[in-house]
Amino acid sequence: MKIAAVYALVEETTFKAAVRAPLLEVLDLMHRLGFDGIEINIPDPFKVDVTKLSKNLKNYGLELSAISTGLSYVNYGLSLTHPSKEVRGKSIEFFIKYSEIASTIEGSNKVVIGLARGKSEGRPLNDVIQLLKEGIRVILEKTENNGTIFLLEPINRYETDIINTIDEALPLIKEYKRLKLLYDTYHMTIEDTSPYDAILKADGHIGYVHVAENNRLAPGMGMLDWERILYRLLRVGYNDYVSIEAIPKPSYEEMLRTGIWTLRSLLPKVI
Repeated sequence: MKIAAVYALVEETTFKAAVRAPLLEVLDLMHRLGFDGIEINIPDPFKVDVTKLSKNLKNYGLELSAISTGLSYVNYGLSLTHPSKEVRGKSIEFFIKYSEIASTIEGSNKVVIGLARGKSEGRPLNDVIQLLKEGIRVILEKTENNGTIFLLEPINRYETDIINTIDEALPLIKEYKRLKLLYDTYHMTIEDTSPYDAILKADGHIGYVHVAENNRLAPGMGMLDWERILYRLLRVGYNDYVSIEAIPKPSYEEMLRTGIWTLRSLLPKVI
């Protein structure tokens, strides 16, 4: 397995579960700690200097493990299920641009559909799901030449009321060829009876993994059994990136050190 961590490409945001610090400083530390890649949460894909970003990643020997998109929702209110057709259209444009970036920079060519799916905001849930499906359909059509894999992430009920569980996500994922499941250990500690059994439930559909403890701190700072999690991921045939999406406490440096040490120390035991 390869290990990454989530970095927010903006220091001012209310989203807490990401590293927020000067990029080159973070890349240097991640390189020295032995990370394989970095997942970048990009608020506005049209404002990214892709050439410069790609060069910086190469200079530090890191792949782009995935692009997160939640900051487009947190910072600008864009979502695929927004009541406004104009806003939904803008969100689709953002996802198409995210796909272009992911296909340009060396890495896994994956884009997350997380918070940017939005909330129901009092509307019938079935109607909102139809808006989400239509948005995904258009995005997949427009990005077919890029070959991007889109990652649908079940998120806990306190952050959205649209697709909270793996059971709710799987029927949608099975409809589309380039849509995979993003399994997140933190969200599944809230939404599933067992974060370990949830991995088996998602068998064959996992395209990416977020890791954080039950308290959303780095692996090794909470109560989860990481040897069990890693073993079950391998058991269902997943051997790609696990990306640390955790609150950077007591500091982002300590979060990265503890997280990668915890995961690296256990991998030889489960392989």
